[in-house]
Amino acid sequence: ANGGWGEDFRSCFDKKYTEDGMKAYGDHGSGVVPTSWALMAITKAKNPLDKEAVERGVKYLMTRQLPNGDWPQEGISGVFNRSCGITYTAYRNAFPIWALGRYAKVYKPAVDGN
Repeated sequence: ANGGWGEDFRSCFDKKYTEDGMKAYGDHGSGVVPTSWALMAITKAKNPLDKEAVERGVKYLMTRQLPNGDWPQEGISGVFNRSCGITYTAYRNAFPIWALGRYAKVYKPAVDGN
């Protein structure tokens, strides 16, 4: 509903889909890092039918960006050994920048007519 995507680290530990996504860790089930990952995958496919979903995701990232240019730290973004959660603090900035850059490269030329 808010344009973003979410992922819950508990899925790794429980070995099943976690119904509430990132509800406890992100923004109403969505997160900056999982949204960036989804956008990077979708834009790599370059399917014009995905344009609306991509634009909603881009808007989500833009609304979540903080006044200082960072994105919020939202919780655990990686798991290893099935039960050890990791927060990579650089992920919250690196992946949104990468996703927005790929969006600009893939979709923006079509918008500008170039």
